[in-house]
Amino acid sequence: MPLFYELDELEPDRRTRVAANLLALREALTQGNDDPDQRIPPKNTDDTLLLATWNLQAFDGGDADNRTDESYWYIAEIMSHFDLIAVQEVGADLGGLEKLEDMLGPTWDHIVTDVTKGTAGNGERLAFLFDTRKVLFGGLAGEIVVPPVEENRRTIAPSNQLVRTPQLVGFTSGWFKFMLTTVHIIWGEDEENSPLRVEEIRTLAQFLKERTEEEGVWSQNSILLGDFNIFSREPHNDAYQAFADNGFLIPDKLQTVPHSNVGSEHRFYDQIAMRTVESNLMPTGKAGVFDYFEVVYRDEDFGTYIPDMSGGYPPDDRRNGLTFNTKGNPRSDRAQKTYYRTSWRRRQMSDHLPMWVELKIDHGLDYLNKRSL
Repeated sequence: MPLFYELDELEPDRRTRVAANLLALREALTQGNDDPDQRIPPKNTDDTLLLATWNLQAFDGGDADNRTDESYWYIAEIMSHFDLIAVQEVGADLGGLEKLEDMLGPTWDHIVTDVTKGTAGNGERLAFLFDTRKVLFGGLAGEIVVPPVEENRRTIAPSNQLVRTPQLVGFTSGWFKFMLTTVHIIWGEDEENSPLRVEEIRTLAQFLKERTEEEGVWSQNSILLGDFNIFSREPHNDAYQAFADNGFLIPDKLQTVPHSNVGSEHRFYDQIAMRTVESNLMPTGKAGVFDYFEVVYRDEDFGTYIPDMSGGYPPDDRRNGLTFNTKGNPRSDRAQKTYYRTSWRRRQMSDHLPMWVELKIDHGLDYLNKRSL
């Protein structure tokens, strides 16, 4: 669990609120869902691995970090319930990621890519945070480069690379050895079936399929997860279908979650898909998403955060981000509440919900049964 003693550094009123909210978050994470299989089970040391993916909107450090310490505590509490988390939208300044890791405690570590250059790359990094009591870095790490198009062993043309280069890392946990690839797929121009988005997903899924079938591959267990910007999971959605076309399976429970985005429109941006040749990549049947806005930064909490949204400026000061918009025009009371719901609180937490799955990692009995025949 996070190192809560540092809560004493908060002012008394905020410390009381944060402590109460952390208790409420913990209860909601483990008991709050009507479906028992979508309640996050307790972490254990032997049998299972709790894997998650979370796009943390504009998760940067330094001057670009607008999150309060309160928000960091909530993010750390949520992450502490998992063993390994893929994080998207990490910024150039790693101060935010390092601060979060410090809160999680000395057993946590991270692996992070370099910054993706170019306008579409948005200066982002991809990262993994993991608890070393359960997960170990396996020694394999790289950013995926799609090989050129060849014919008769001669290069015909270079392949189009993904705008944000995916990160592939090998991890081990107990008996389980697996390659984990995290992505933030391009948005594209067409919302439903952007050709650019479909091409990136299909190219990546095909690349990983071929990799798992190669002789001498580090592991035949391949997990692909992250923000795919997928709008629909219906069969007509080309981006979603690209998983199945290349042998990647999405756990049944994740195919029934209502959405992974924050907002009234149900989107399926985030996904966890798996492919194995060894047939030992086994979900336990427990998986889901967690909607933290049912617990913290709720609609009814608007008044509590007026001082934070105001930035310490009086209501008639145009630097007050609550009462004036970015163009310097005053916000109505209704617009202020909309700003809180659709902008400010998402910048404190994220506009994506964490998605998770529990995997079986102890294959010792299966191994003995096979060897005993």
